[in-house]
Amino acid sequence: MRKAVIPVLFVFSLSATAQEKKAADTTKTTDIQEVVVTSLGVKRQARSLTYSSQQIGGDELTEVKTPNLLNAVNGKVSNVQINRTNGVGSSVRVIMRGNKSVSNSQPLYVIDGIPIINGTGKSAEIGQYSNMPDPGDVMSSINPDDIESMNFLKGASASALYGSAGGNGAILITTKKGRLGKSSISYSSSLTVENAYSLPKLQNSYLSYDPSVPGQAPGDNEFSWGAKGASKNYLKDFLKTGTTWVNSLSFQSGNEKSTNYFSIGNTTNKGVVPMSYFDQYNISFRNSSKFLDDKLTLDANFIGSMQESKNRQTPGASFSPLTALYWLPRGVDFDQYGVDNYSYLNKERLLPAQNWWEIKPDGTFKRNPETQNPYWILNRNPVTVSNKNAYGAISLSYQINPWLSARARGNYSWNISDSQRDIAAYSAPSLVAGGENGRILKNVYENSSTYGDILLVGSPKISESISLDFTIGGSINTTRNKITEIDNAYLAAPNLFTLNNLQWNVDRKPGDGYHNIYTNMKKQVQSVFASASLGYKNMFYVDMTFRNDWDSTLSLTGRTGFDYESVGANAILSSIFKLPEVINFWKIRGSYATVGLGLPANISNAMVEYSKGYSYGVDAGNIVYPKSSFVTDPRYKELFPRPELNKTFEAGTEFRFLNNRLSFDITYYNSNATNQLLETTISSNLGGIPTGSYYINAGKIKNTGFEALLSYKVLSSEKFGWTTMVNGSANKNTIVELFPPSLSIPQDQLFTLTGGGQYTQLKLGGSFGDLYGIKFKRDEQGRILVNDKGVPLAESTPSYLGNPNPKFIMGFNNTFNIGKLGISFLIDGKFGGQVLSLTEKANDFYGVSQASADVRNAGGVSIPNAVYAPGTANAGQAYTGLTDPREYYKVVGTTEGYAKGIDEAYIYSATTVRLRQASVSYTFDLNSKYLKNATVSLVGTNLFFFYKKAPFDPEQVSGNTPGGVGVDSFGLPVTRSIGLSLKANF
Repeated sequence: MRKAVIPVLFVFSLSATAQEKKAADTTKTTDIQEVVVTSLGVKRQARSLTYSSQQIGGDELTEVKTPNLLNAVNGKVSNVQINRTNGVGSSVRVIMRGNKSVSNSQPLYVIDGIPIINGTGKSAEIGQYSNMPDPGDVMSSINPDDIESMNFLKGASASALYGSAGGNGAILITTKKGRLGKSSISYSSSLTVENAYSLPKLQNSYLSYDPSVPGQAPGDNEFSWGAKGASKNYLKDFLKTGTTWVNSLSFQSGNEKSTNYFSIGNTTNKGVVPMSYFDQYNISFRNSSKFLDDKLTLDANFIGSMQESKNRQTPGASFSPLTALYWLPRGVDFDQYGVDNYSYLNKERLLPAQNWWEIKPDGTFKRNPETQNPYWILNRNPVTVSNKNAYGAISLSYQINPWLSARARGNYSWNISDSQRDIAAYSAPSLVAGGENGRILKNVYENSSTYGDILLVGSPKISESISLDFTIGGSINTTRNKITEIDNAYLAAPNLFTLNNLQWNVDRKPGDGYHNIYTNMKKQVQSVFASASLGYKNMFYVDMTFRNDWDSTLSLTGRTGFDYESVGANAILSSIFKLPEVINFWKIRGSYATVGLGLPANISNAMVEYSKGYSYGVDAGNIVYPKSSFVTDPRYKELFPRPELNKTFEAGTEFRFLNNRLSFDITYYNSNATNQLLETTISSNLGGIPTGSYYINAGKIKNTGFEALLSYKVLSSEKFGWTTMVNGSANKNTIVELFPPSLSIPQDQLFTLTGGGQYTQLKLGGSFGDLYGIKFKRDEQGRILVNDKGVPLAESTPSYLGNPNPKFIMGFNNTFNIGKLGISFLIDGKFGGQVLSLTEKANDFYGVSQASADVRNAGGVSIPNAVYAPGTANAGQAYTGLTDPREYYKVVGTTEGYAKGIDEAYIYSATTVRLRQASVSYTFDLNSKYLKNATVSLVGTNLFFFYKKAPFDPEQVSGNTPGGVGVDSFGLPVTRSIGLSLKANF
């Protein structure tokens, strides 16, 4: 949820350029000499821009369709890191120029110049008992066929006038509208099939028992450390071929006074996991009309969507149907527990009971944690997610005179996410949480925003040499959040999963499922802003912006608002100096900006005594005291809450050569985000501050790096054309300061990021997203210490393992046309970083991984650079023997949570190079009475990896949270999509 107003201001962007100047989609940068229209409707020359931005056309989003349009951007825009979550319809994590905030590093999204709330439900987190999947967001519901172009403003300088939410950059989305001339109809359809690949490598050559020993039988032991023998690979038979069918139909018409665009769309997906599906419906309408001798322009649009999904993959092992197959004791016949035999009728209660190898005849489970029948999970523990989104906007513009116009605009955005998991009776005891009749888990997140602004936009003529463009205005933005979280294991009637079947006034046991929290929050930001751009002889340009926000989240803190500014300048060297003819254009630019960020809604109520009650919550009728509060002692004013502040500097240059066929753009940036809102414990030895948990504004996160884009139109004839583009970027992130030096907090103390399951932590001198876990115990020379049996020893406390963020990102995109035949492919690489696999850690522990079979075949585990530990008979001597595999993995692997096992053994390189997408298309120019042309394409996405060392896709994350990046917690396997698409224009 965005925490502040984001006026649709001038924002130094080309967001509306596509609407005003293009007759068709394009991926090419706007011609540097052209006059373009910014998102405020201010006409400016592209050459005058003083910041870095990158625009891609709608055709790049639909050339190879993905259900979430942001996934189609991956690899095409420099310095934009995109992490996908589990399955179709899930949200996407987008980071531009590195992580900047422990609260939120994601960019602002703007549709046709007006900001939206990219609302999400409760994000999934890493953990054994995670119970809900990623619920998706608004951006995942937008129809890519409705997009004219997307512009990426990566720095604070470019997005300063969007308010505090623009501190992480902005993504400007321009939707399609009707064009002048004859009415037209467009239809597009794509059908792709998906297959899982790069699955965990599992062994089927060792059993869980020894057939030669009397009394041993399959299913007696949950570990597969038994005798040699053959077993069936049930995982490949369980996973299915998924299908995704995307359809879109649009109508557009227009004349000199009015244009209209209307579209409907549908996405239907059947996943690779049985009984999982996703269904979405989209609708979009936009009208632009002129009145009063064309002086008054009305622009109105509406975007709506509905999503329904079932059995989207959930992180963690508890509700994953795949882990039960990973860990299935080898030798157990899974076919006898299949889709038609996963349950039976319990004659005592006349209820379906679970049929599974791990359940004893008396109905109890053999172990903890328990696994369940995959088909029981999908049928009796199903999770459903229902999302609804609606967005409506209207803009009025009046041309007062040739150089001055007034505009009034507003929008309303609303979204609701409703997730529910039903846990039937006779599920695993740890999951029903003491409920004999079942259990309900339900999260409902409702977000809404009302935005309005008034602008005065002018470009008076100062002189023949001096140009001026200015914008002044004000805005008001009100956001509301309603959250309901329910957990109840006391159903009156068994397996009836409705809210009116829940009992609350019951005697409970510790650990029982019992939770009912309702939260209703509101915040408002009122703003004034101004911008000016001065130019001299089309050779020098200076931009300046100012904005002040009055933020309701700062109430009771002693201040009510904050301001931020930006300044930028450029020089067109090709106009100042006479350069060689091969250089068509050369520009240098630089800018500096400061932006602020308010506090979470309602959090400042605890600043004064009489308001503390408003910060309490209510859980099932009981008052829940806030976990943390603010320091209010006047002696420690530096700890009082205050806005987060981001200061950014960037400088860059742009070249064009060979009649503008070759272009090169490079930017260096440096950003410092201070006053992070951290939650920590303060001990009683610090002056008069009572011992407790507090929110404090501290910390400084620094990002430095560069981004570059090289584009070359090698050939441009109609018979044969070839355009190649390469983008690259590098970012270095440093935690310069964490907690204030004035506090008695150890400087090496860790701060846990939300969603990382304690694996993702911050430390002074480290980087955002650092992974922490248990390492091998070593001596002073770095040698691994082992006991008398050759089993490695583990450190007692977690330490630094690595950082998952890539050090360098590259995209290589090529498009060819041979007459009517088109060919394109995109290769992208992420280089550097380390990731952690909890899946491999557990598979080794159970003896079901191929690695565990390989070491058994080799006679044991070889541990390089190892010595006997002090206290052993051979202390200090080198260990060169082979360690018993089961004893080794009993220590190294585990299914337990954080700080168990040895995580260091499961750290892998995060470097990947993949063929992201490819297509081969042919266009038929029919020019019949109704059908103009049609394009048929063979398309593919995520086709294969040229290089990957990790046993999973490092790009995938559990949820859209600050933490959790780079940790594989039993996620969905990588899927490859191949199919056909059709585009027809009538």
